Amino acid sequence: MTAHSEIRHLFATPLVQVDLAGQRALLDALHAVILDRSAVEPGVRHSNRGGWQSRDDFFDWAGVAGKALYAVIDEAVHNITMVCGSNGLERQRLAWKVNGWANINGPGDGNDMHCHPGAFWSGCFYVDDGGIAGAEGRGGAIEFYDPRGPLPMAYNPLVKMAIKGCVTAGLGERIFPRSGLLLIFPSWLLHAVQAYEGDSKRISVAFNLSL
Repeated sequence: MTAHSEIRHLFATPLVQVDLAGQRALLDALHAVILDRSAVEPGVRHSNRGGWQSRDDFFDWAGVAGKALYAVIDEAVHNITMVCGSNGLERQRLAWKVNGWANINGPGDGNDMHCHPGAFWSGCFYVDDGGIAGAEGRGGAIEFYDPRGPLPMAYNPLVKMAIKGCVTAGLGERIFPRSGLLLIFPSWLLHAVQAYEGDSKRISVAFNLSL
């Protein structure tokens, strides 16, 4: 006898992916404005190991291209955010406070594990993947860590749940950049960036949204 079964995912952690690879004009404009900025601004040091990182006022100096990118981010976040109102959960157009910064990683550059306290949503947009093109072999992946830590592996690391999204429980998930890929995730989710192993420049824009 075969019984009906259903799998529900409780307490899920979302990772939103938006593909803007076809927006070549936007990518070229962002590429140019970021390189121009890096030529006149010394950059700052936070979680980054090497590379160049701008101050967090990217959307103030990125011009028309920055406004176009934020319009996509704002719409994507609007579609995944709700507010508790008098009639239950309601979708509202929220006045987010946004801060963003540009990153240029050359060979050997990456970011230590960190999260983004004080924000609700965070994300990154890959302007130029530096030749990674979504594949392994040149490093540069962003890695997200299970917020439960190693607990799911405590019983027996060799035993896995045969359920989509659960095989890496207690470990991490890696996303290899593709030019035009936008990622949005909860700001509390720990993540790091592997050292870029290519011979070009991996260029991205990171951002936080808070209220």
